[in-house]
Amino acid sequence: MANLKEVGSGLRDAGTQAVQGVEAGITQGVEHAAPGLEALARFGYASKGAVYGTTGLLALNLALGRGGQATDTQGALTRIQDLPLGGVLIWLLVVGLVGYALWQLLRALLDPERHGAAPGGLVKRAGYALSSVTNFALAYFAYRLAAQGSAPAGQGQGDIVRQVLEWPGGQVLLGLAGLALLGFGGVQVAHALSGKFMRRVALRDFAARHASAVKRVGQAGVAARGVVLGAVGASLTLGAWKGSASGVRDTAGVLTRLRDQGDGLLGIVALGTLCYGVWCVVQALYRRIKIGP
Repeated sequence: MANLKEVGSGLRDAGTQAVQGVEAGITQGVEHAAPGLEALARFGYASKGAVYGTTGLLALNLALGRGGQATDTQGALTRIQDLPLGGVLIWLLVVGLVGYALWQLLRALLDPERHGAAPGGLVKRAGYALSSVTNFALAYFAYRLAAQGSAPAGQGQGDIVRQVLEWPGGQVLLGLAGLALLGFGGVQVAHALSGKFMRRVALRDFAARHASAVKRVGQAGVAARGVVLGAVGASLTLGAWKGSASGVRDTAGVLTRLRDQGDGLLGIVALGTLCYGVWCVVQALYRRIKIGP
């Protein structure tokens, strides 16, 4: 019996040492690649800014009666692809979006910002992981767009929601996703109002009036993003409650719905979305980025 305990203890110690060795190897590799990863993360923020800025501009044109239609980030990429040298721009955005997705993955796994393993910290890190997945998916869409020269055919959001509702427990899963998105949108609005989002940017070289202007742009952008995400989350929650995909809206659907309420409301959110794109570029230049634990 004693021998079995010794064997079990030895295996446990060996397993712990193996895990620690893997973690140390990953950490060492990340630290070695830190300068390149930081540059890639910054390029990722700039790329994200280009996508959201385009989304905001298209919505603003619609609000001002200049034609066009509201779209989401995939639609924005499609419009960028139609620009002169659009093919080159899309390839650059592929690299940038992959860089941003990798940065979010590092934030989730290595916790360089020290959120820890408490419930609140784990929720934030799970959010970074989800952001990584969605941005990898957007990067893949951009890659297919660049490689094929046209938007790849895919399922609409309504089709995806209908499939989820057919899963065992799909209605509950959809409702939880909607509530999570609604809650995240609310947190974004709260951070915009409090200015909490400014903690991770270094604007020491800015004059006070310029730093204040940057903060106002960031507040408008983060708040607008929170409103749109919250509206998407609310539509998912309502769809789960009804057990129906009808009425579920993505970003483009939310912006279109806002236009139905008046061009002024759409214009405010569109301008805010444009500001969010600018804020992403500010982060590309001035965000404090620490790679590794």
